[in-house]
Amino acid sequence: MSRDKNPRPTRRLTIELDSSLPADRVVAAGHDFTDRRIEIWPSVQRKHFRVHSIAGTFADVTEGTNLFPIGPWFNWERCDYDWSQPGVVVATMTDSNYAVSPSGWELRATPTAGGSHIELTWIRTLRSDLRGGVFDFLFSRFGRSLFGRDARKMLRRLQRSEDRLRVAAA
Repeated sequence: MSRDKNPRPTRRLTIELDSSLPADRVVAAGHDFTDRRIEIWPSVQRKHFRVHSIAGTFADVTEGTNLFPIGPWFNWERCDYDWSQPGVVVATMTDSNYAVSPSGWELRATPTAGGSHIELTWIRTLRSDLRGGVFDFLFSRFGRSLFGRDARKMLRRLQRSEDRLRVAAA
């Protein structure tokens, strides 16, 4: 990971949601590195998605998205994924063009009577450059609404995908 002598303070944001999806299907989506990932996760774009390796319950993956709908700015991060603990996917950022260590995200899904309770937590230590400053501003001011919107969109997309798989299997 690139070094930054004066990174911004580490920020942490947790979004909690309930879903009718079973917890194991939500967790499986967190470590599904097929093309289905692009379909389900709003912040993953095909042109910025690369799987470097997968072994057992670990993966090394680069993902990214355009910061704005148009223009050349995009954010990318390379993460080591670990889903060895039941009900949890942890992504530890190893490199990025906007953040430094400690950064990453975590998905926890707990079974409930109606499906699952989901916690998505983002941890970001942003670089001290312009890109880090822009992302720090957006994360601190609009993070809850932006990441919450993406989390809800991810669950809707996952539900549609699961419904299609169920119909195809029938």
